[in-house]
Amino acid sequence: MRVVKSTTKKSKFIRAIAEKDLYPMLKEMGDSEKRIDQFQRQRITQSISIGIIFLLFGLILSRWFYLGSIFLPLIVYKMKYRNISSKYATWKFQRHLQFSKFTRLLIPYLKQTRGQTSLYSIFNKILQRMENKQDKDLLYTLMTEMSNKPNDIEPFIDYANKSSGTDMSVLFMSTIFDFQQSSFDISVINELGKIASEELINGIDEIINFKLKRFVFFPTKIVMSSFVIVAGFAVAILVANLSTIQF
Repeated sequence: MRVVKSTTKKSKFIRAIAEKDLYPMLKEMGDSEKRIDQFQRQRITQSISIGIIFLLFGLILSRWFYLGSIFLPLIVYKMKYRNISSKYATWKFQRHLQFSKFTRLLIPYLKQTRGQTSLYSIFNKILQRMENKQDKDLLYTLMTEMSNKPNDIEPFIDYANKSSGTDMSVLFMSTIFDFQQSSFDISVINELGKIASEELINGIDEIINFKLKRFVFFPTKIVMSSFVIVAGFAVAILVANLSTIQF
């Protein structure tokens, strides 16, 4: 029991010092709390290890390394978070694109059938054309829940949140639900087309912003590359000095 309590306290501590959106981001991408805790522990351990190394550099080589022992662990700790944030932004971007593909597949089917084919049958046709396994699983889940809850909008909202998570995707799937419940009113298809067009425009804007962000961090990458060289030089000096020290 004491071991369990100790483990729980450690988990609470590492979660308390994590950024507020770290756990939600990783959970949304499919990671379990256990895996996130493991990542957070490694993140803390690596930062502390770097601090100890530069502290030793300060004791043996130069006092300037003491500054590195203070600031570098914080920088490394934050860089791990920035890396996750970047991966999350990429993941959300890909999710948005996949949902846009879904809308571009769906609208032509709706216009072609003019409300004469059930939504379930249309989804089944789209399912066969999907390439992404995650999207296939999400759509299959939606179809299953449609059968179990024919008059419930919640499965459509869940699909929107898990597929894209944008307000536009929720509005789109809500309109799809209304289309199903309104005896397949053809006028709704035009509204869906407008929503899909706005979603596509937003996707293009995200592509532009996504590519621009790559250039923003270019100077940071150059600085970090230089830091690797300096760190290697410092290690070489440390090794050379240790060989002359008599213990």
